[in-house]
Amino acid sequence: MDFKIKHISHKLIDSLSDGVFSIALTLLGLDVVALVHKISESEDFNATLFENWPTFLAYVLGFVVLFSWWYQYHVTGQYVAGTNAMIVWNHGLTMAWVALMPFGVALLAENLNTPNMKWGVFYFGVCLFGQNWTVTIQRLIVGIFKGDTSVNFTDDFILASFSPKERDRFLIIFNAIPAVIGLILVSICLINPWIALAGYMIHILAIGNPVKSLNSLTPMLLKMKK
Repeated sequence: MDFKIKHISHKLIDSLSDGVFSIALTLLGLDVVALVHKISESEDFNATLFENWPTFLAYVLGFVVLFSWWYQYHVTGQYVAGTNAMIVWNHGLTMAWVALMPFGVALLAENLNTPNMKWGVFYFGVCLFGQNWTVTIQRLIVGIFKGDTSVNFTDDFILASFSPKERDRFLIIFNAIPAVIGLILVSICLINPWIALAGYMIHILAIGNPVKSLNSLTPMLLKMKK
């Protein structure tokens, strides 16, 4: 009998991810809470409150991003059967960007509507789209070195009926599209950060309902299979 070490359960990854998401979501609120003393000590309570609108806007954007990521993470993760090294590290890289998002939000809040705004928007964009960049690069590198890029899905997921080659092609496209959009928007922010920020907001709204977004891809997937 051959003994082999098996890969870890996907449930362990889910447990870690929920903890990381919880901490990151909590950290987002620290900058908002830190304003309480400044607002309370001011002569014009409401005026000071509204003067700090960048902090509140950044918090809202950061919260929607992180919660949307968590939402999509579990929507897609519930269909993954088993793991391999690429899947484990794929989740690890995602957690790295989740943990970094509060940093990007803090930079955006501190520099929004200031002379350094383009850099605040730039690095927030890096945190926003970094996950798509690293996942795309990871799949390409693993594929180049002939590593295991397979992802097995449960029978009730549409990709379960696809061949491994078809799955790889779709997953690369699925991550590459937002990665390219991110490169464009992050570059635009060096010219006009307000336009880039508006693009970020549209993207953030688009990822807010992953179930609807993924279901809308079903016709395209079926065409790809044909």
